[in-house]
Amino acid sequence: MADLFDEPAIAERASEIGAAILEARSLRLTDIAAEMEEESDAGYKRIQRFLKAADPRLALWRLFQEDAEFVIGDPTEIERPQAWRTAYVGKLKDGKTRGFWALILATPYRGRAIPCGVITYSSKTIAQNADSRNLNHFRAFVY
Repeated sequence: MADLFDEPAIAERASEIGAAILEARSLRLTDIAAEMEEESDAGYKRIQRFLKAADPRLALWRLFQEDAEFVIGDPTEIERPQAWRTAYVGKLKDGKTRGFWALILATPYRGRAIPCGVITYSSKTIAQNADSRNLNHFRAFVY
């Protein structure tokens, strides 16, 4: 994490959060906080303070390999059926299930795909911004 974040304190916090993500096998903040030391409320607050102090997306771009011949893009549907009042959640391809898409960009490195970028979008955000899925994909590459 020291290579991804400039400040040692932020790199240390990122390391703690990264270990909790691996332990939780989830990206939900509540699941991550539950795997951190101390009570989950304290872990949740540490995650929130980290996200205010650092931009993980910029850190991911440091993993991008410019000399790679290609970039892998994987649009993934993420279901959120319980999120009725969440502003960024829309309908998925089936037209019924609530959720959003995450476009994960990865760079190939020694036979592995190393994530280096991510954007999220949904049918609701596309309608609000009057754009398209293709424009969101393009936005991922010029971020």
